Amino acid sequence: MPQTGSLIVRVFTSQAQLPISGATVIISSRAEDNRHDVYSIQTTDSSGSTKAFQLEAPELALSESPGGGIPFSNYSLVVEHPEYYLATFEKLQIFPGVETVQNVPLTPLPQPTAGQDSAEPVVVTPQPL
Repeated sequence: MPQTGSLIVRVFTSQAQLPISGATVIISSRAEDNRHDVYSIQTTDSSGSTKAFQLEAPELALSESPGGGIPFSNYSLVVEHPEYYLATFEKLQIFPGVETVQNVPLTPLPQPTAGQDSAEPVVVTPQPL
């Protein structure tokens, strides 16, 4: 039976690290047909954070022996706000029984422009186990 871990997203300005309220946070994962299954859409509060969201993670016992499965599940994260560049994260790891806090620095837009609305995606590297 799968376990769960939780995810809190903390959004702030990339330079001053001031919290950004009103940012839209979308948590999803890639389905087998390469489409996204969306699990949560939240808006950051005045502290720039979302509420903790429970996500499915594999059984911890699967990683306790050689050749066992990976001890985490991969998720995708998109954070958007009309005054900042879009931020995307792929392969965000959620471990069973662990509360993960993902910091998301957003870069302010110099001015609203058409066709330039996102930064490069951030690929989260695997955790050393």
